[in-house]
Amino acid sequence: MPPLNINMIIDSVTKKSANLKILFLGDSITADGLYIRLIREWLKQHRPDLAVELIPCGVPSEAASGLSEAAHPFPRPCIHERLARELAAASPGVVVACYGMNDGIYHPLSEERFAAYQAGMQQLSTQIREAGAAVVLMTPPPFDAPSMNGRLQPADAADFSYLAPYQNYDEVLERYAGWLLSGECPADGIIDLRTPLLEHIRQERSLNASYRYGDGIHPDAAGHGVIARTFLRNLFDAEPDTLPGAEESGEAARGKAD
Repeated sequence: MPPLNINMIIDSVTKKSANLKILFLGDSITADGLYIRLIREWLKQHRPDLAVELIPCGVPSEAASGLSEAAHPFPRPCIHERLARELAAASPGVVVACYGMNDGIYHPLSEERFAAYQAGMQQLSTQIREAGAAVVLMTPPPFDAPSMNGRLQPADAADFSYLAPYQNYDEVLERYAGWLLSGECPADGIIDLRTPLLEHIRQERSLNASYRYGDGIHPDAAGHGVIARTFLRNLFDAEPDTLPGAEESGEAARGKAD
């Protein structure tokens, strides 16, 4: 994983007492906002002298690729339709972006769709840097098929959607995450969410075989806690023991649209 060069920015904020704005972009997982609220509360309690403003700006159903499955109730919004406005409005020092879950549009792996995701993420990173902000990309969280209520489909199905996804869609997200972690997309840092979330799911299921990771797409509260802890560990060199509000049942995220 590339080093998080924005640590230098954090150090500067600490020394100068400047106000650092961190803008969060992403899909419905970010729009839910729980992991951002958990980060904010931890910083407020444990780093009260650090002037950091967290700006949540996720949009449900959004993607970076510009793609949308035919069965989606409306064309998926694309971050590039609003990126310039969000950057101008927030004037962030750091932008944290998490895309990928919707970008494969719940189909089997396609090199064409993969290329669209790569192009979208590269454009995203370049535009953020041109606006003068540091870029931190987070890998897409895993897709957990056993937690899905919807119909899981084989690779030769006629069509796919978030309600009827490819049964091995997590293989697509693994490929997308691997590309981000390879460093081929320009960024000041990459945070691997996939690995700790997979370990979280494995541990929970070893204790309870019926454990549900939200609805398979959207993490439950405990999953948001994993995201928050991973973020704090990577950006603030913190090891939070507990995050109040992150230990709820796996039912919390079930039934959300994307």
